[in-house]
Amino acid sequence: MLRLFLCAALALVSATRGFAQDKDDIDAQIKKAMENPNKPAPKNPNMKQMEKDAMADIAKAEAEDKAEAAKQKAAAQALVDVKGPVSLPEWTPQVPQFTPSGPVARKLVDGEPKIVLAGTSPLAPAVLADAWDKFANPKFSHERTGSEMNHSVDLFVSFRNGEDNTEVRMEAERKAGAKITHVTISSPLK
Repeated sequence: MLRLFLCAALALVSATRGFAQDKDDIDAQIKKAMENPNKPAPKNPNMKQMEKDAMADIAKAEAEDKAEAAKQKAAAQALVDVKGPVSLPEWTPQVPQFTPSGPVARKLVDGEPKIVLAGTSPLAPAVLADAWDKFANPKFSHERTGSEMNHSVDLFVSFRNGEDNTEVRMEAERKAGAKITHVTISSPLK
């Protein structure tokens, strides 16, 4: 027991000496730095080159990202620009009392190429979403989301065919106080 106590005391004395030396070194460095506080800290001679290299790497990465984004946008636009007939999947559910505002068309929606049919319905968004919910079929996955804020309603109902991976989505939006629901039916263009 006495031996253990002596070993612990020796370790404590040795560690205290080491801390004192570190403290003295730190105090000396602080004192030296405080002698002339307006003098900038010495710079590593390689620091400017490292900064230059880092900026070059950042510029290169940004250029690559910009080129990739332009390439993706061009590919999406090429899908939209294809000539010929276009239609939503034949299994697309009907929208009650829907009046199209134009023909089915290819469009870029949020940068994604889609087949789009827009129009209106006098029915409330919830009624339209409920009608689409009735389409439920075991071979289709189904999702319904949306929001209502300040009496403005925006509902989404989508179906995906598990056999051929086609998808269709309806957005029903009605602003507060409006009597008409704006409806957009879309499907990814592949």
